[in-house]
Amino acid sequence: MRRRLGSIKFRVVAVVVLFTLASATASVALSLRHFQRSARQSLLQSAEFNLNLVAGIVSRDLDALGSLRDWCGGDSIVGEYLSGRSGVADLGVQAFEVMNQQARSNRTYPYLLRTVAVSQDYRRILQCGSGTTAGIPLNPYTISRLERLEYALGENQWAGVMADPFTDVGGSHILYTCGPIYQGLGRGRPSLGTVFLMVSTTIVTDSITSYQVPEGCALWLTVGGSSFALDGTLAPIQPPAASAPTQDATFNASTRVSQCTGADGSEFLSVSCPVGSSGLWLTQTISTQALSASLGSLYGRQLALLCLSSALIGAVVLWLLRRTINQPILRLQSRMEAISSGDFSSDPSIEWDNELGDVGRGINHLSQSVEELMERRLADEKARQDLEYQILQSQINPHFLYNSLNSIKWMATIQNADGIAEMTTSLAHLLKNVSKGQRTLIPLSAELSLLRDYYVIQKYRYGGAIVLTEDIAPGLEEALIPRFTLQPLLENAIFHGIEPKGGAGAVLLTARPTPEGLELAMTDDGVGMDARQAAALLSGEETGPVGLFRKIGLNNVHRRVQCEFGPDYGLSIDSQPGAFTCVTVRLPFTTEPYETEANEA
Repeated sequence: MRRRLGSIKFRVVAVVVLFTLASATASVALSLRHFQRSARQSLLQSAEFNLNLVAGIVSRDLDALGSLRDWCGGDSIVGEYLSGRSGVADLGVQAFEVMNQQARSNRTYPYLLRTVAVSQDYRRILQCGSGTTAGIPLNPYTISRLERLEYALGENQWAGVMADPFTDVGGSHILYTCGPIYQGLGRGRPSLGTVFLMVSTTIVTDSITSYQVPEGCALWLTVGGSSFALDGTLAPIQPPAASAPTQDATFNASTRVSQCTGADGSEFLSVSCPVGSSGLWLTQTISTQALSASLGSLYGRQLALLCLSSALIGAVVLWLLRRTINQPILRLQSRMEAISSGDFSSDPSIEWDNELGDVGRGINHLSQSVEELMERRLADEKARQDLEYQILQSQINPHFLYNSLNSIKWMATIQNADGIAEMTTSLAHLLKNVSKGQRTLIPLSAELSLLRDYYVIQKYRYGGAIVLTEDIAPGLEEALIPRFTLQPLLENAIFHGIEPKGGAGAVLLTARPTPEGLELAMTDDGVGMDARQAAALLSGEETGPVGLFRKIGLNNVHRRVQCEFGPDYGLSIDSQPGAFTCVTVRLPFTTEPYETEANEA
């Protein structure tokens, strides 16, 4: 049971499940909070926009009626008739015709039931409108019915909604307003009477026929301190038991958003918009049911997003399982097939830190007998390289072959076969250069090839911590230089300069034409040396080990150059302790024809 819980599959699945749950929980929590705010704001703004749209239409009609009321209050003919001072017999007819014409020219005339102008003593009456022929006629005996309106008047605003006082048929309601009728101009004008406007409530209900009220929400009209439901009729309703303004943002500063509590204890939001300056307010409620429906749609999209994320995570898990389980199993099978074909070399790359690694270690244990064969092979390679260097030069230090082959053995234990192959190839190139011919001068391109092979070996030996950079001027590739001129310089830079400071550094090789011939410079950023040590290296008096060459490494190159080209050429050393060392080789520039050694290769 414990091993099963520690399996790769269980660990991968557990990590993925826990990560997915944690991410989903955090995402849902944050999204829920964000969606709640977004849904609330979206519903409030939608309700405000719709209410403002309807309020604009109603306000336009009421403003037209207000202009009619103001006209009646200031018309001279109407005022003259109501004052009673004129003795013209037909003044009443003239005043009626003027007021009726003005009323009919108003764009809201179909909604205008009655426009009534009465004097202060209620003796003179003017009326017009689309509803004057229906219901109870207005005369000195029924004029008192206007008092029902007058007692509830609001100043220059629409006073309220009430049953039509001039009809006894139930269900007929009017929206009414009134205003004074003055005589003359300026302040302190005497009031001659009052003008009453009684309008059909359809002026409001017709504007909301296409208004879509969300399920569970309500729409009502507030005027004169009373509220009426706008559900086809104007039925009086009880306003909320309690309400408090919220801090929600609105398009218009005059819009009111409140948190309300109904008479039954239910909580809801209300959005109220004024209908111009008429004193009317349109209100829409937003119930928790509407909020839940809006959140439901948002949750649906969130659920779809989570499903898509889960599908992507599943694909990643499948890819991970394939990478961590399927591919290692295939590598183990390939290794077992290689052993069955006679390849008993060890492969550390299959020894993972898991169950499959246990199998890989078991397979490598079966091939441990190859260690003796590898040791013998390394010894043979070392002996071969020692012999080839002795052919080239009796003073070559066999420690180079030991270091190279030891590096190959190190690479074989910690890397795959690619690194071993590269080092072995580079070593083979070096050995081939040592063994072929006794030609003393070779082209610079061939010497650079030998140098690069040597650098490959040292790069792997020091784990890639040494960087060699070449800066070769164009046209120098065919210049002839003594064989094994650059390799001792690089080895000197590594063992004298870089290795003492920790085994990491950079070496720069430059090749430049000069008026005297050709100049090669090998510069390292190692520990440097003083003038005494530099002189000792060139004179051959250095007593410590110096890598490839013992005692006379650089002196050997210096003497061979002078023997080949004369005392004007050779090596020089410029160094600063703790900073750098630069070894410069001065040579004549020559490209005399030489015989190819392709056949020897």
